[in-house]
Amino acid sequence: MKKNFKTWSIALILMTVMSIWSCTDNQNFSTNPNHRLEFSTDTVAFDTLFTEVSSATKAFLIYNRNKADLRIAQATLSGGESSPYRVNIDGLAGTTFSNLSLRGGDSMFVFVEATIDPRGENTPFEVKDSLLFALEGGVTQQVLLTASGQDVTVLRSVVITADTTLTAERPYLIYDSLKVLDSATLYIEPGAQLYFADKVELQVYGRIEAVGTADSLIIFRGARTDRMFSYLPYDRLSAQWGGITLHESSTDNLFVHCDIHSGTYGLRAKGSDIVEHKVTMHNSQIHNVNEDALQLMLCKAAFTNSLFTNAGGHCVNILGGQMDFVHCTMANFFPWKSERGVAVNIVNYIEEENTLYPLLGVNFINSIITGSKEDELMGIVVAKTDTTDWSEYAQYHFSHSLINSWKEARDPDTLHFSHIVWEHKDSTAYGNTNFRTIDYSNFIFDFHLDSLSVARGIATDEYLDLLPYDKDEQERLIETIDAGCYQYVEYAKEEKK
Repeated sequence: MKKNFKTWSIALILMTVMSIWSCTDNQNFSTNPNHRLEFSTDTVAFDTLFTEVSSATKAFLIYNRNKADLRIAQATLSGGESSPYRVNIDGLAGTTFSNLSLRGGDSMFVFVEATIDPRGENTPFEVKDSLLFALEGGVTQQVLLTASGQDVTVLRSVVITADTTLTAERPYLIYDSLKVLDSATLYIEPGAQLYFADKVELQVYGRIEAVGTADSLIIFRGARTDRMFSYLPYDRLSAQWGGITLHESSTDNLFVHCDIHSGTYGLRAKGSDIVEHKVTMHNSQIHNVNEDALQLMLCKAAFTNSLFTNAGGHCVNILGGQMDFVHCTMANFFPWKSERGVAVNIVNYIEEENTLYPLLGVNFINSIITGSKEDELMGIVVAKTDTTDWSEYAQYHFSHSLINSWKEARDPDTLHFSHIVWEHKDSTAYGNTNFRTIDYSNFIFDFHLDSLSVARGIATDEYLDLLPYDKDEQERLIETIDAGCYQYVEYAKEEKK
């Protein structure tokens, strides 16, 4: 008797399941042409995609806002198998989909990817397709698919052994590493764009000469062109690639109108002595890196009209050397670490190593050193001990500059500081109020001077003949010369939005 009961129970369950399937098969789908689908977007737009490189996956939702059930008789990728786009609808991959049911008030996901074939073109080109959704009511709706394709020159584990020029014809997509041996010089033309894959570095043992123009910057950045969120491109995130290292054997490097950003670090220069000139940087910027933006060890170097901003380490980190910073802006508002470095850090002695790194003349003139901390100028500079006079190895000086340092403002060192505007939390303008835009919500930073900036008019005219124009090629006026890499110009306040 128990056995029969079990048998009937199983049969009843099977009949119930078959009944449900039967109801589904015979489900009444609306053919009313007024019953339509809604989409979370009418266009799936990809940012610039490098040819032969798969995009990130984008998604959108199809909604049935009606009470009645709808059936998509056919969903079709217009370009078919030759389309650069790949589609997955409700868990199914393909180019044509039939009889997709969507109950009243329900929704389903659509996922889209793209891989664009090369066209042998130097300029970006548009690639379009569409997804068509034909309902049983005779209505056809569509979602557009768009992307901008860009042919690139791919470099994989390239070692440069002879003088080589990178042009601006197409962007360079760099994998694994790019090395310049000590027998070679790497020349980079104005407008060239170097995109580095994750953790990839530029290692220079020879020379690099990257000379752009105000209208044709040379770009060093990460390879991701998509977005983490709709408002946040990966290009605004740090640690998207490695950085640039100038090794001990590398001398006489030149960066003009260069934009180095979003690396793990920015530029590291390692010197073995202070005889040969290591690096000159003019009208350039290093921005938004996870470690130090500019790291200099026992280098002879010069930096003019340049911007070093937002570093998880220090914006400028100096360990010994001889160098000048004239009309430079060092500002640290790095948003990604609760504990970060400062705008400028200067060291001539490391106690753990018991090693002296001589400072033989480090000068900051007509510059800005600021950030979100109360003290943005730090370091360890030893001039004398109980047994040794190291004064000749502790040579540094700041003049005609804006410096955010509450400690120095209370007890200024007149030997190493002259004509300084000390900025602190009680100043009229402090930290971010000196600049046009410091937007932590959207991670947008514009370090042009605000009208309220206390850096305005505090610079000396001693360098006006050498630097008559600022980083933007804006003329400096002898009546009011501003500290930092930018001369103030009027602008519409709405630009701060």
